[in-house]
Amino acid sequence: MANVILYYGNLLETSTVSVSNENTSFPKYRLYDRDIGKLFKGSTNPTNYIILIDQVANMHGVSGLIIPAGHNLNGRLCTLQYSTDAFAADINTMVEWTQSGSGLIHKSFANTEKRYWRLVITGTDTLPELAEFFLYTYWYTFVQNVAYEFQEKKHRNVSRRETGSGKLRTKKYGEARRYRNYKVNFFLAAQKTAFEDWETRCEGFKSIYVSDYNGDLIFMEILNEITFVPASDSLWSTELELMEVLA
Repeated sequence: MANVILYYGNLLETSTVSVSNENTSFPKYRLYDRDIGKLFKGSTNPTNYIILIDQVANMHGVSGLIIPAGHNLNGRLCTLQYSTDAFAADINTMVEWTQSGSGLIHKSFANTEKRYWRLVITGTDTLPELAEFFLYTYWYTFVQNVAYEFQEKKHRNVSRRETGSGKLRTKKYGEARRYRNYKVNFFLAAQKTAFEDWETRCEGFKSIYVSDYNGDLIFMEILNEITFVPASDSLWSTELELMEVLA
């Protein structure tokens, strides 16, 4: 069973973001609004399309990137770079790949703190489209992992009722969502502090990426208030109830 990981801070949310161009009906803030159902789109297609991030004075290290499924980057060269001088002379490549397919993209690397970052999309024969560009600055791997009595299911978005004569009436409103209920038992104060940091930064409403016990990366919301129960003078337990957020 893989240790659960929470990815909960996006560099774009605390930085100045600029793009080569944007379709005003699909604006750039959709790159960091945590709504994977709404696309950002460019308005023209230069050979190298650039998403530029300037941290200004609010510096954070970056440990990876996530782009949710539904983008149109298939077949394109994607390059994540960083710089200290706005890419005038200091240009460094962190990760580069040619994208295959329109599925979820996750690239991790050593934590690096630089003021300027940019994603260069090469070969834009059609206007670039993506729902989120998540450069994660805060993430946490569970030291004390979830207990084996966790629950998993698919939450069906279906209504069911019976008529007075006992006839069944059902209606499907949307796709099923993955659900996880985790119990985390007997962890030390450092893990409690990490959970509190996550909860504080997400303010009770921001969805996050969760790498679950199978290593599957899922965009999820937390459904419950996080309550810490003392198990001894130095150990704590809690429960996390998580639901997938659909595009």
